[in-house]
Amino acid sequence: MSFPQIRSSALEIPSTILKLLGIEVPVGLPEPNAEILEKFTPRAIVMVILDNFGLFEAVVYKPEALIKNLEALVLIDTDDPYAVPLTQRLLSGSTVGGFHLIEHVKSYGKFVRVVCRAEDTSDFGFDSSYSIIARDDMNTYIESTKHVFKSELLVLHFLDFESLYAQYGHRTPPKTLLEKIVRRTDNWIKVLMRQARKDTLFIIIGNHGRHPIPLNYEGKLAEWRKANAPIAIMFQKRSD
Repeated sequence: MSFPQIRSSALEIPSTILKLLGIEVPVGLPEPNAEILEKFTPRAIVMVILDNFGLFEAVVYKPEALIKNLEALVLIDTDDPYAVPLTQRLLSGSTVGGFHLIEHVKSYGKFVRVVCRAEDTSDFGFDSSYSIIARDDMNTYIESTKHVFKSELLVLHFLDFESLYAQYGHRTPPKTLLEKIVRRTDNWIKVLMRQARKDTLFIIIGNHGRHPIPLNYEGKLAEWRKANAPIAIMFQKRSD
């Protein structure tokens, strides 16, 4: 399976998102990723964070909508690929002085919403003025359908992949369960894409989860899982 690949530092993502939204990049942030800027001209951005979903899961379980619509597969370079530190980098960049991506976009008068779990508000500094607290992934999806058309930046955080891996510990979760979650999440993103306005950019972020999980894969699967990288699957809705 071959995808158009781009390499990007996690610290470039905040400035890249700002530039895509037509917002000035503050002094101190790394330069935006030029390859991403060349590919997309969005009016709005939906960023979906999937804990414990990476290149391995995308290749093995082949989410239909993500693969069909994919325009760029970004391999994210970071010194810590796990959920909390990676997401913090995606929101803060490298600047000192308290930069926060969501707050900065909101300060430019953009309509922003974050649908997340309660613990995310402290982990990632999300303010109650734009945050919607969801009790589970289904609730996150339902709330997102209410805001995807009008938001200029919508951030969603799904946790069922993480919960499944954590439930099985060092054992590999059953393939049927993983496939079921992949198909369900893929279908949700397909619906959100239909509901989004034209020229909405979808950025599907996959990380290594909250904690290292030793799994009992063997052979090539073990090699692929070990080499798994945080990813961003990107595609833009080009027509209504």
